[in-house]
Amino acid sequence: MKFALIQDMIGSGGVNSYRVKDNLAYDLDGNPYDPEFTPAAVNRNCYISTYNYPWLYDGGYFINWEQHKSDLPDLNLDLIFLVIERTLNRQDEFSWVKVETIRKKYPNAKIVAFLKEIWVGEPYDYEHPKNKARVDFINKCDGVIMNRPELKEFKYLSDRTDKPFNFVAQPHNIDYFYDRWGGDKDLAIWAYIPCGMERRANTYEFADYISKKYNIPVRYKPLETNQRFDYMSLEEFVTQWSSCLFHFNLDPIDYFPGKQAVHVASVGSINIGGVNENHSLLYSDTATCDTKILEDRIVEYLEDETKRNDVIINAWKKLDKVFSFDSVRKQIEGIKYE
Repeated sequence: MKFALIQDMIGSGGVNSYRVKDNLAYDLDGNPYDPEFTPAAVNRNCYISTYNYPWLYDGGYFINWEQHKSDLPDLNLDLIFLVIERTLNRQDEFSWVKVETIRKKYPNAKIVAFLKEIWVGEPYDYEHPKNKARVDFINKCDGVIMNRPELKEFKYLSDRTDKPFNFVAQPHNIDYFYDRWGGDKDLAIWAYIPCGMERRANTYEFADYISKKYNIPVRYKPLETNQRFDYMSLEEFVTQWSSCLFHFNLDPIDYFPGKQAVHVASVGSINIGGVNENHSLLYSDTATCDTKILEDRIVEYLEDETKRNDVIINAWKKLDKVFSFDSVRKQIEGIKYE
């Protein structure tokens, strides 16, 4: 499969175009590429989330469209995942961002609209020009993929297009994560907080309460006043939190997918709390923000090693079934086109 993920990265910076060869990243001039201090990669061997799609196929590409504009690289492609989100309804500013541009440059490729980021909470203004531009974008492609297994969040778009919508998970390098950070854990709590303040809820308070009541040490990502949230490399961050058996994350917002829970399952830790979609998928017994329920579950896990191991094993099985490279490749093979 000759594959490329093409994205309008307007103003986001951080990730330049790259190619995957022999499980390593290279820039388009053939030089080793390692985007440090970005959410894209752990290191040259392991990328995460959306940036993992090119790793599914040796020779896969990520193309930062802003980097090339109308001068896109000459490639013979079979399949393109196309992301147009930052330039929707801004054609006067970015005239080179058009589906027609991609189709003319890569005439042999299937072009799939990738709904990477879309607000799915309430309220949502369906009459907004940006939303209408998204419908137009979808109608110009050959198919659509989304990272959410249910269509409900995208029903409005689906009803206004004639393209089949397909679930394709964000691939995750589960073997790399487990080989690097799996194995024995400290009986400790990692209190995890996302960047958005509204998603942090009472995670720290609940972690402190459980720590004091049951004499379990609690660890945090060090944050100083006015310090950048992403000051630490992803590799260092995973190394810190993956040492803990319990991973507390009481994110109360249910329309976020929760990719951190995927990372937690891949290192053999146990996620406690939160109602993100992947919390429910991977850790159904603790996918809640009800602290009474969570405390009861924690006590069970502390008292019964078998229950702890069952949680870890079941999360891994679900992880492998949905997010592993083999699984996502099969999902891609099953994409329905118009």
